[in-house]
Amino acid sequence: MQNSRISRRVVLRGGAASAAGAALAWGHGGQQPVAAAAGPRPEPAAWRELRRSVSPAARLYRPGDQDYAAHADANNRRYASVRPAGVLSCASEGDVAAAVRWCAKHGVPFAARSGGHSYAGFSTTRGLVISLRPIKNVVPRGDRLHLGGGATNSDVYAARDSGLYFPGGRCPGVGVAGLTLGGGLGFNDRKWGLTCDRLAETRLVLSDGTVVRAADDENADLFWACRGGAGGNFGINTAFVFDAVPVNRLRATVFDLTFALEAGVRVMDEVQHVLDADLGNDFDLRVGFKKAGDGTTSVSVLGHRLGSEEALRAVLGALLKLGPTKAFVEEQSFWDAQGFLKGTLPVESHASKSLVPDRWVTPDTVTAVVEWARSWRPGPAKAPGYVTLFAMGGSSGAPRPDETAYPHRGATFVIDIGTQWKPGTAPADVDALLEQTRAMYRTLRRRFHTDAAYVNFPDPDLRDWQHAYYGANYERLVAVKRRYDPAGLFRYPQAVGGPERA
Repeated sequence: MQNSRISRRVVLRGGAASAAGAALAWGHGGQQPVAAAAGPRPEPAAWRELRRSVSPAARLYRPGDQDYAAHADANNRRYASVRPAGVLSCASEGDVAAAVRWCAKHGVPFAARSGGHSYAGFSTTRGLVISLRPIKNVVPRGDRLHLGGGATNSDVYAARDSGLYFPGGRCPGVGVAGLTLGGGLGFNDRKWGLTCDRLAETRLVLSDGTVVRAADDENADLFWACRGGAGGNFGINTAFVFDAVPVNRLRATVFDLTFALEAGVRVMDEVQHVLDADLGNDFDLRVGFKKAGDGTTSVSVLGHRLGSEEALRAVLGALLKLGPTKAFVEEQSFWDAQGFLKGTLPVESHASKSLVPDRWVTPDTVTAVVEWARSWRPGPAKAPGYVTLFAMGGSSGAPRPDETAYPHRGATFVIDIGTQWKPGTAPADVDALLEQTRAMYRTLRRRFHTDAAYVNFPDPDLRDWQHAYYGANYERLVAVKRRYDPAGLFRYPQAVGGPERA
């Protein structure tokens, strides 16, 4: 059954559904996971029942099937050992609803997946992966873009003939669902806000299989939660509508600059000066401090500015005078600029810790980052270590912290502290890499006087993640969770309403 309003049964059936919910391991949708715990193993008859309950266009992949591996693997190979008992490739919203009902009936943990890029493995499970990837339509209507729940950034770019754009992520394969539901960073959030700020409405499959619309004028509390409250907490989002901006006539000048690590303090000082003076919010960038696996170090500045190359060079004049070892600056069409800026995360094992400060970076803090990068030990895995700062502010800081579930509106940067390694790396070597990232995290947390973190860079080791991800908005998110998922069917290790704070 499809319903545009919240089903009364969802609110009242908590007791009846609690048995099924209790049987589920902590896991999450999408958009982020379900737990590594296996849960009950359905009999062959149950799997046949699932096949009968979905549309002919849906496909169920089980271990041993020819295409199982291609559909089962998530991007982060750190969690490659978590193998789904099945992957349902959904062709419609009705397939998603049937899958949720089936999982509840049989006590099977599940994870909804659009892009499958969760850093913490939240888009895989030993139960059923509910893949929305085939539901990837992108349709322009007026000044809005309508997306299926499985659309990725690349699908949005493929619809560029419409001339419409909303701020999205950098990685082509990342699902728009997970990006939006956790906030959404990119190279245009300073100009037009976070991805979630452009969301006009969304549709969700709830825990009893009913479908609701969430927008300002319907299920407004759920709509609020879907803008930064992370995927898989309240239902599975099957469709999105975004307020878009026309961009075909826009020009942008991209830049990709590399400096010696020793220039880090001066580079960061100039970057912050440019950001502080950017009153039109036309400028966006990221700064990366890195030691590569081969031992080379660098500071990189990548981004773009809306407008001409002449104007960009005037803005970046002082930075360019610092003598970059590589300097690429070029005016392009808006769409070509987005293509230049895109980057794909390698299909390897990786880990990330994040911080979201509300103040500028001091020279002493930059020095600490530089020294950490210089002393990074790649180990036998020849693994890189990096600290990346994504510029915030501008339009992304305009809403109040409680206006959407995403709370970090006073942020200057979102900081990603991470490493990546090849599958098969010895556990002791991985532990050494992780401890180095933790050391940098502790240093920056102390220097910035914050533990605020970005939920789309989920950290499975994070304590008090409730406060770190959501700040003062967490209790309101719990209330929304209790209304729309009273039995707690949607669960994972860092799910809203889950384990109490340590």
